[in-house]
Amino acid sequence: MKTKLFVLMMFCFTVSWGQSSYIGRLWNTKSYEKIVEYSTKGDQLSGRDNMTVGRAFMALDPRKPQRALYHYDLAIKKRMNSEDLYYFRSEANYELGNRQAALDDLEKCLEFRKNHQKYLLFKGLIEYEMGRRDAAYKTYFALTELYDKQTPFYMLVVINLEREKYYKAQQQIEANMLRFEKGKDFWRMTAEQQVDLEWRVFKDYPKSMKAQRALLEFFPESAPYLVNELVLYRLQGMEAEGQLAEDQLQERYNTNGLPLEFYKKGRVLVAETNRTNGTTEDYRTFRPNLFENTKYTRFFISNGGSVVGKQWAGLIPHPQDSTKRLWEFNRGSDVLWIEALDTNYAGFNSLFETPDSAFIPPMNIQVMDSLEVQIDGIVQELEDAGLDSVSQNIKAPEEHMMEPAIMPTEEAPMDMPMEMPMEAPNSSAPADTSSSR
Repeated sequence: MKTKLFVLMMFCFTVSWGQSSYIGRLWNTKSYEKIVEYSTKGDQLSGRDNMTVGRAFMALDPRKPQRALYHYDLAIKKRMNSEDLYYFRSEANYELGNRQAALDDLEKCLEFRKNHQKYLLFKGLIEYEMGRRDAAYKTYFALTELYDKQTPFYMLVVINLEREKYYKAQQQIEANMLRFEKGKDFWRMTAEQQVDLEWRVFKDYPKSMKAQRALLEFFPESAPYLVNELVLYRLQGMEAEGQLAEDQLQERYNTNGLPLEFYKKGRVLVAETNRTNGTTEDYRTFRPNLFENTKYTRFFISNGGSVVGKQWAGLIPHPQDSTKRLWEFNRGSDVLWIEALDTNYAGFNSLFETPDSAFIPPMNIQVMDSLEVQIDGIVQELEDAGLDSVSQNIKAPEEHMMEPAIMPTEEAPMDMPMEMPMEAPNSSAPADTSSSR
């Protein structure tokens, strides 16, 4: 009886060893599909083989973390106690969104190997994603003391910015700009942090511009960086440089040189102004004809980030002079017109400082244009009848004529357009029209 029992135990050991060896060889050859076929025999497999099956499920595309987790748990039940096993299980739990369970597994890993870099990096990431900023900061700080890794140095800044510890973040950013290799990923992300911090918090526009130009040296085709440069020009009052940068963006748009998102939006930020109760953001529309003749739009934004107002303007032909154009300024329910002496952003921006008395109400121009068309028609009929000089004696009805508003600093125009009717001289006698025959 004892002999039979001994033979049975040796047979089971031989079968188990053979399977383990075979599964191990399959792993070495990356035969993941063949390994997972053994998942139905998990209860019969060793703890190590169950761990290997779990890893195979995580190596599939797409991954199957739930199936992997089952075999990791089974391996632990079979009394396998390995830091690798707990790390693999933390990965599966993380993939399934079980952040606390993943963190608990990492703590077990750290019991095996204290301050191990890989475990601490994963731990800091999970703590940060769980919103435990202080714990994550402590973990990343420990990493910076132990290892020269870029991630923890960068993440310390991220957390300090979120905790609004701006001066500490500023010091860390300046150190990281020297620590990280220029043009590489972490340097790029750190430079972006510097642009945003100096711009939004400290209002140090020259320093922000310096960081932005450093980015453009390595990434000259980046449209967001070019937009930032444009807005920073205008924040510093550098209008000529700002207009040139704006025109270059328009040219890039015309030649399909911008990312798809700019074409979907149809407009680009061109200026920004800080106000006591919020900010304003000005956008230029790339193709005004597609947006109800809107060339520029100003959004009024509260300190909370909500849009509380909008005003916009576009260019239209002057109804009396084809060589000129007018700004059509939409301000609330009012639509105001004024001659466009500058058709670029400076002209749009000046609309907000122009007194109401300087605008020409649209109705006045419309009435003048209508009367002009009527008179031109009468003149044409008379000229067709052979009365060539009668146009000089036709007078527009004074009760219907509406004069356009004239700015206080302007003088009345001396040269009247040729098609405008001229007033006949005062005389009690009827005009002599015999000379026209």
